[in-house]
Amino acid sequence: MGHLLRVGVFHRLSKLLLKWGPADSARHIYHISRFLSSQNSNNEEDPKTENKVTSLTSVESRFYKDLSKFENDSKISLPRSPVKSEDFVAGPQDDPDTFGTLEKTNPYLENFKEGSEDDQREDAYVSELPNYLPQKEYVKRIKKLLAQRRFADALDVLQVTMIKHDRLKPSYYIYALLISYCGQTGYSKMAFKLFNDMKKRGLNVPASIYTSLFNSFSNSPYPSDGLKRTRHLFSSMIEKGIPPNEITCHAVIKAFAKCESLEDAFKVADYMMSRKMVLTGATMSNLLLACRADREAGFRHALLVYKKMAQYQIKPDLYHFNMFLNCVRDCGIGDLDSTVDLFKMLGVKDADKLTSGNINVPQLDTGYAWEESESVSAETAAGTSKEPVTQLPLSSESNSPINLQPNLFAREPTLGCLVSITEIATCQDRLFLLGGVEGFLSEMASHNLKPDIRTANILLDCSPESCVAEQHLLKIISKLELTPDLIFFNSLILRRIRRQQYSEAKDVLTMIAHYGLLPDMQTYTNLAMTCRSRKDGYELLQSLDASGLRPGIEFMTAMMGCATICNDLKYVKLVLDVIEYEEMAVNSRFLKKIDSFYEKCQNILRMRPAKFAPKTLDEMKRFCKTYPKWKDEVKIETPYHPWQQFREKYPSETEADTTYLEKYVEPNALKHKFPRLGPTASPVTRKAKLKKLRDENPDMFQRKGAAKKILSQLQGFESVVIEGDSTKN
Repeated sequence: MGHLLRVGVFHRLSKLLLKWGPADSARHIYHISRFLSSQNSNNEEDPKTENKVTSLTSVESRFYKDLSKFENDSKISLPRSPVKSEDFVAGPQDDPDTFGTLEKTNPYLENFKEGSEDDQREDAYVSELPNYLPQKEYVKRIKKLLAQRRFADALDVLQVTMIKHDRLKPSYYIYALLISYCGQTGYSKMAFKLFNDMKKRGLNVPASIYTSLFNSFSNSPYPSDGLKRTRHLFSSMIEKGIPPNEITCHAVIKAFAKCESLEDAFKVADYMMSRKMVLTGATMSNLLLACRADREAGFRHALLVYKKMAQYQIKPDLYHFNMFLNCVRDCGIGDLDSTVDLFKMLGVKDADKLTSGNINVPQLDTGYAWEESESVSAETAAGTSKEPVTQLPLSSESNSPINLQPNLFAREPTLGCLVSITEIATCQDRLFLLGGVEGFLSEMASHNLKPDIRTANILLDCSPESCVAEQHLLKIISKLELTPDLIFFNSLILRRIRRQQYSEAKDVLTMIAHYGLLPDMQTYTNLAMTCRSRKDGYELLQSLDASGLRPGIEFMTAMMGCATICNDLKYVKLVLDVIEYEEMAVNSRFLKKIDSFYEKCQNILRMRPAKFAPKTLDEMKRFCKTYPKWKDEVKIETPYHPWQQFREKYPSETEADTTYLEKYVEPNALKHKFPRLGPTASPVTRKAKLKKLRDENPDMFQRKGAAKKILSQLQGFESVVIEGDSTKN
């Protein structure tokens, strides 16, 4: 009975152990073995059983032996831990504050290593993985840096923070942000580098990336490199079957226009028509920009583009007319045969009569009152004079000689009294072909457009070189309710300086004050060309000092040009003293002027000293002796790379604000915290200012005054003893 029971239990128990866990199996085996042992002790006299006592160890060994046939179905392992409670011995308990004094005594534990070498390397790699941010956080950081024009720091977020430190794959949108900024600023080299890196990472390149690339080529400071890259990228797009859309084609035309390739720009326009793309006003704007790139025949191409706009029923806007005026000002009409063919294509009457000869222009060709006197007062030019000014009617119905003017803008273009185009070389002649100022403004009015101040500025450049013409244009501007800006008046000053009308150029200051404007640094730079004596230059420096402006190197270059032309050595020395006092850095243009004057003085002293007065010779000798020393001490501008601003890094946000101001702001913006005391002030005024400043803030005065030159070194001043210098430590 006991034998049959044991056999049945073993067969049933084998199946049950497959469902039990290791702990449950051990517990059940223990109880079953005790039960079987008790059964053997009760049946010792049974003849069918063996005459020996079955021990617990024999039962366990037999039990595990019978389970071997189930190894193929499911492996049952009951590993025994090599660690025992006896392996740990409690340390001394003398110090009750000591916790955890168990010592390892098992040799197995001493040689035990947790995991293999591969596991340890994996654990080390996982422990070094950073807790990187989501993509949108990096995008926000890059946008913030780009808004502050910190391109180098924004690029570090991509190349260092994301790729190197965080080991995160950037999305195409991050590349799009950086390439778009490169397109706006003209950093074509970095834009192309980011584009290639984007392709190596297998990211999708949308059409906006190509548009940004072409924008970077168009804004590049190196037109030859931009033209080469534009041709390469556009041809590769066509070869790889990447069709550009309309916006990308406009960017390509703009890139060719800025890189001065008119032929390639028109080829892209032909490609758009072959792809059945719609030509819009933006297309024509870029084509007009490309026409301006051709300095020899750009006017002829611009006229053809304007007529094509009417053919394609594209309504021109103000930007189109301004671009057309730029072509009128900067470009020529090209060769005679091509221009005549264009006139015939436009339907100009009597185009065959254009033969070689001079232009037969009447006295009132441009619509200005030429019979008036050339000298016009500032009040009259500003529109404040009470005397009537002769004006021409905008209507062409009268019998005025203006009807004899050519007008290529009209629906039926006419050449008027023009019999030859061989002598058309200036912008005034080209504006004459369009009907003059009146004809151009009438064409704008026919499209319900009103000119802005930019149109007036370009019309000023294209108007005849005469004060009467300038006066007439000012009257038209006031009629159109436009307010001239400083750009207009600065151009007006330059025009009168080119005509050597220096007093009329100075009268422009009255016009500036009449319109409630203040002269800027460009105004004073233009007025410096009118200073033909040391007295005029000294007065202009005083006016500049009173206005609170600091003279720049361009201002001093213009003044040095006048000083060298007049051969005034005192005037030259005044300019050199101002540069030394203001601690300016001279450029190559200034050095070229002063070096040529230095060589001229040396040649006079060596070749023809007898033709000059002894006093003049002494001044020349003094100048030739002091100039080399001045040149060694003066600062010289180093050529600034146009992409240097994108490579400079700004301080981190953790840097103190005071350190940032001292390092980046103080040398420039806060250099002059008190009124400047340049060499333009008189010694009495200068001494009074010094005393006033010392009384108000002696600490600031001592700190700033210690870095300045000795006042006695400046020309025209006596040595000024500053009270309180002896008390300095």
